[in-house]
Amino acid sequence: MTNAQNTYAVKVDGKTVATVAGAKQAESVINQLIKEKSEEIGRQVSLVQELEISKVRLDRKAVVDKDTLRQILYPLLTYSLEGAVVKVDGKATFAFESIEEAEEFLEKLKEEYTIDPRGVITFKEEIEVVEMPVQVEQVTTVQTALAEVKEKGTIPTYTVKEGDTLWDIAYGNNIPVEKLEELNPDFKPELMQIGQVLRLSDIQPIINVVCTFEKTVEEKIPAPVEVKRNSAMLQGQSKVVQQGEDGLKEVQYKIVAKNGVVTDKVALGETVVKETKPRIEERGTRVLVASRDFGGGRLAKPSAGAIVSPFGQRWGRMHTGIDLGGPNGSPVVAAENGTVVRASWYAGYGNCVDVSHGGGMVTRYAHLSKMDVSVGQSVQRGQVIGAIGSTGNTTGPHLHFEVLVNGSPQNPANYL
Repeated sequence: MTNAQNTYAVKVDGKTVATVAGAKQAESVINQLIKEKSEEIGRQVSLVQELEISKVRLDRKAVVDKDTLRQILYPLLTYSLEGAVVKVDGKATFAFESIEEAEEFLEKLKEEYTIDPRGVITFKEEIEVVEMPVQVEQVTTVQTALAEVKEKGTIPTYTVKEGDTLWDIAYGNNIPVEKLEELNPDFKPELMQIGQVLRLSDIQPIINVVCTFEKTVEEKIPAPVEVKRNSAMLQGQSKVVQQGEDGLKEVQYKIVAKNGVVTDKVALGETVVKETKPRIEERGTRVLVASRDFGGGRLAKPSAGAIVSPFGQRWGRMHTGIDLGGPNGSPVVAAENGTVVRASWYAGYGNCVDVSHGGGMVTRYAHLSKMDVSVGQSVQRGQVIGAIGSTGNTTGPHLHFEVLVNGSPQNPANYL
């Protein structure tokens, strides 16, 4: 090579990125870049990469000037400064300009989730602050780090409302039904309750702040109910002989909260402040049905419609009642004298009324569009207690009717 002369190769981490005429020319560009970055952030910085300037023989036509070298090096170089990192279970998670900022971040994080100032605040994970060089691009501020921890520490959830179905919840939150079930392994759609909380994401918090404290609270002691049998009264009828009075107690709890949400609550002891006064009721035992096994008696048909789905196996699972057809709003009547023991939304049953008839027998009326009775109310055979509807898990308006004896579902067709 006739034009070959001594030139200098500029290498970044062992790779040649440019060739210049003189070593001092390259050093000048590199030092200027370091100076500018130090002035930009107000701290002395160092290069992260290993730079090498070595003599080579190369055609002078291949060398670059200072401006071109600067343009080549500018996007390639990264810088570090003497700072500190917060390690979470051994992994460097946040980088700060100083150990003081790292410690300030942890203290403010504790303050954010302190429910009781007398509580003990700890981290679930192993947290360590280490002074070490950190890359400028990775350095964060206290406020930015706090915001990131808070965002990932709040797991999105959904609280079940009246009328919800599993498919409604999944569709409304843009989650496949299968994913919703995976996120909530203990959730059973057929037992869904109003107020039940479902997870909507598998996001995991970066750091969990645990606050443990003790708290004394006043709680009501429900008045007990004493029942006296009265053979002169019809089964299902009752009357109050003595009004009850709730009591009051002070309970001392040990409470554990994670990221501001109570996750455990254990009673350490309690003191009764006010004793209860029992509610005394007389309940009728005279039965109009011929016998307790209903061998010769009959229940009133709760609606006028025909049986559209019988008792027994259906779609691979047990259908614990019968479905009686009818238009929405058609009247539903009590099958026998009794006392209403449920009149509320009941998971997949939707609006549901249960009537106790004594002797361990309960009749259930589900998917109602409305309920005309309330818990504790006495009802008579043939009395309107609600209307046919399609609430809960149902494909259309009908009455789901069950007969339960000592909690075990029986075939209602045998009793009508």
